[in-house]
Amino acid sequence: MKALEKKIYDYLEAHREDIVADLVALARSESPTGDKAAADACARLLASLYKDRLGAATQFVPQTEVGDHLVTEIGSGSRTLLIVGHYDTVHALGTVPVRREGNILYGPGVVDMKGGDVSVIWALKALRELGVKLDKKVLIVNNSDEETGSFHSRPLLLEKAKEACACIVAEPAVAKSGLIKVSRKGGGQILIKCWGKAAHSGNNPRGGVNANIELAHQILFAESQSDYGPGGSTFSANVIRGGTADNVVCDYAEAVVDWRMCVPEEVERGRAVFAGRGAVLPGARVEFEIKLSHPPLAECEPNRKLFALLQQVGADLDMGLEAAPMVGGCSDGNDISAAGVPTIDGMGVVGDFMHNPQEQVYLDQLVPRVAMMASFISRV
Repeated sequence: MKALEKKIYDYLEAHREDIVADLVALARSESPTGDKAAADACARLLASLYKDRLGAATQFVPQTEVGDHLVTEIGSGSRTLLIVGHYDTVHALGTVPVRREGNILYGPGVVDMKGGDVSVIWALKALRELGVKLDKKVLIVNNSDEETGSFHSRPLLLEKAKEACACIVAEPAVAKSGLIKVSRKGGGQILIKCWGKAAHSGNNPRGGVNANIELAHQILFAESQSDYGPGGSTFSANVIRGGTADNVVCDYAEAVVDWRMCVPEEVERGRAVFAGRGAVLPGARVEFEIKLSHPPLAECEPNRKLFALLQQVGADLDMGLEAAPMVGGCSDGNDISAAGVPTIDGMGVVGDFMHNPQEQVYLDQLVPRVAMMASFISRV
């Protein structure tokens, strides 16, 4: 290891159990996205960690429907490094206990992504305690609604991104492997709404127009537009609703189609696919409500330069860091990169079973990942 990286690593190794303790405390402060009271309690704990570990004051951005968002500033300078990390989780209260078994810590959000939030705090603490002076302002935004699309926090994130020279997303690395996420698919939803005509399915079955049948035609059409090759889009009808009774010809049915795209150009192509699409059955009517949740985090030269810098950090820490192929899930990094800010994602902890009751983080990889974060923050 290089000298500074060795100092960072040794400091963090000496405080390994303190880092774990902070993560345990944050995980135990459960914060499902839809539970504002629980989320706000977790936000207060996270703010106290910024104060206790870094001496930093946190601004609360009040929300009415979700937990309050947090904005914390560290250091000063003419440049601003933005770090984003959500503190909400997908797990309902009381459903996933926090427990430690050997090298593995289980619990709600330990990998997605309270582990990343704690990593940022301890990375900055290591730099502070070792006297590494930052030549920039570090601006940390912790939002409370990422797991449901960041619809409440996106304006805040994009506003703060305007002043950023680069962005670190402390989302977890690729499960098990620790690969860095340099590109992500974009995502959206298409609500297919079909109207038919009700009739008694025994006395007058041909007098009706079955909206379920119309919906089936539209679902098959949507699926047929999927391009599974590089740069393509996929359309997957995963939620279907229709009908009121088994003896009534269905007069309304709908489906929610998950839409994923690999490159920005596919956004307009996806919209165009359904723009002129009409009903198949005589007497039926169809509408498509198209919503883009996140644009793609596509590979670009500014992002590649960030990853090259990270690889140098890895070499100085004796870590081999590799980029993952494009991942299917979206994050706030998608929107920040699309806004023109060089962005690197998957900088958080390594574990497995995100969005699963067995969610877990690998504790033997905790110190190397926090050291990587600290060294990268000092250089970017």
